[in-house]
Amino acid sequence: MIIGKQSTHWNAPRIGVSGETMFAERWRVSADIAYLPWTDFSGRDNHLLRPTTTFFDQRGNGGGGVQAQGVLSYFITNNFSVGIGGRYWAMWTKKDSDFMCSGCGGPGTIAGPEFAKYSMERWGVFFQVAYKLD
Repeated sequence: MIIGKQSTHWNAPRIGVSGETMFAERWRVSADIAYLPWTDFSGRDNHLLRPTTTFFDQRGNGGGGVQAQGVLSYFITNNFSVGIGGRYWAMWTKKDSDFMCSGCGGPGTIAGPEFAKYSMERWGVFFQVAYKLD
């Protein structure tokens, strides 16, 4: 039984740099870092088990963000490598984003808009295997 559902969409242009270098014979380090000068956010939070189904619409733009990623790779052969990396993403909106609730005051009612600020962060470690075609 589904009791709730949330969907979010973030869009943003990115301005950044990427670099890599080989150290020792078979080791490579690569990194990417980006600044997000502007973000666009939309989301919907559905509450399905209430007597009247309610949902919250969330919208925001402006704001900003950052993204960073680094990978350490080892070349087993000239074409085959394995690696481990880390990634961090963060995005946010301005404080004057919209928040509206449909159905909160009963069927067919819409409450809001109210001011809100939205943000998200993601981070993690990943492993990769790569094969380069000649």
